[in-house]
Amino acid sequence: MNDTKLWIALSRIEGVGIASLKAIHEALSNLHLSLYDIVELDPKAIAHETGLSIELSQLIAKIAVTIEKIENEYEDLIDRNIEPVLFFDSRYPEKILKNVDYPPPVLYYMGNTDIIKTRKVAILSDHNASERGYHIAFHAAAIAAQHSVTVVSGLAKGPQTMAHRGAVEAGGNTIAVLPMGMNALTIPDVLKDTVNMSQWLFISPFNPQEDYALHNSYKRNSLIAAMVDALIIIETGNSAGSFEAAKTACKYNTPLFVVEYAQYPQSASGNPVLIKEYRATPLRGRIQNDVLVPNMDACIAKIKWGDSNYTIIVDNHQ
Repeated sequence: MNDTKLWIALSRIEGVGIASLKAIHEALSNLHLSLYDIVELDPKAIAHETGLSIELSQLIAKIAVTIEKIENEYEDLIDRNIEPVLFFDSRYPEKILKNVDYPPPVLYYMGNTDIIKTRKVAILSDHNASERGYHIAFHAAAIAAQHSVTVVSGLAKGPQTMAHRGAVEAGGNTIAVLPMGMNALTIPDVLKDTVNMSQWLFISPFNPQEDYALHNSYKRNSLIAAMVDALIIIETGNSAGSFEAAKTACKYNTPLFVVEYAQYPQSASGNPVLIKEYRATPLRGRIQNDVLVPNMDACIAKIKWGDSNYTIIVDNHQ
């Protein structure tokens, strides 16, 4: 039996959290054992073989109750090229494990999994942004892609959709972190012509059958803030999801950049608050090829070299 199935089944058992899973994994790894080696033993035998507490051993013994359902789910995922990535897999973002108090034990990937190892910038915004916000999101993503920085966003309508599109049209990569399970994934019409799986990676931290919910969006944004090398806020109100994501980035010491306007649109009322009270770095504009685009120098430098006091030379004659 595939060991991944057993870990998924174990993670779904009531009373099993990330701390329990880590303890079990550490004990098994030290003994060069897998869950498969012990899953059919009774709790006392599991405790004897592994040195785990009887409480943890009893949880492992409950895998048999849930495994049949997980097996059917797993086969369906594999048929659709969706891959479960466990918390101890090298492809699981290390920053999520480091920053998030209760990281999801399983992430579900679809697309080019190599993208997860690249440097990443998140571009988030409330969906009711101004037209300028759409423009800035697209060009910020395109510039990031031109510097081999992967663009991460939440596949939400508005500037987030434009960020995904800007990255792909510039020849770069993009990661969409979903606020629902993979079974509920629907590609927005405006992005359907861009979905080449060599450039995309879809990630869901939720069980495959879980539908969209507002609280899932907040969880999604928190994971995005945790996993990237920098976060850009295009436009946000004072209490919206993007505003909370920015505050979370500060908690995780993720470099925060916020679009600064000469005159803020109503949809960006939270931007000056983040700049003044949370010390976000202002993201300003510059003329490039006769077009006003965001000046991404400081952001790119912070991501690639850890230094925001850096100027990238732009050839305006290309």
